[in-house]
Amino acid sequence: MSRQPLPQQQALLGALCRRLVRAIAEETKAELAAQGFGDVRPAHNAVFALVAGGVGRVTDMAAALGMTKQAVTLMVDHLEAGGYLKRAPDPDDGRAKVVRLSRRGRAAAAVSAQTAARLDRRWEQTIGRRRLDECKATLAELVDAAAGTARRQ
Repeated sequence: MSRQPLPQQQALLGALCRRLVRAIAEETKAELAAQGFGDVRPAHNAVFALVAGGVGRVTDMAAALGMTKQAVTLMVDHLEAGGYLKRAPDPDDGRAKVVRLSRRGRAAAAVSAQTAARLDRRWEQTIGRRRLDECKATLAELVDAAAGTARRQ
């Protein structure tokens, strides 16, 4: 089955990526709400992923996300107020705090991860495993190139 080419503006990679990210965010938000986590926004998933991966200081999260410490603090405050995160003294630095996922935070993060896995399965059914793997590899190269880290040939 052959598709008609997209109009020039819609065919730009950035425009297509924005549309895909928006669709992913909407589906994730809807699934979180359906599971009782309606106050979690897709942007919070980045905080969940960092905390689950062992990044517990707000300053480290800000650096990893390319955001200001103040912006990350607002997200952490919101998630802590919702019962998703807990702050505790940093065992390596008495002046600092570390952020940990609460039981509720782990549950919300699991819903987001399950939604992402379901989307991957849907895309695999749509375009096949080989094409999906190629798409992921290509997008990873483009992300590296956009960040200026692509290998120079």
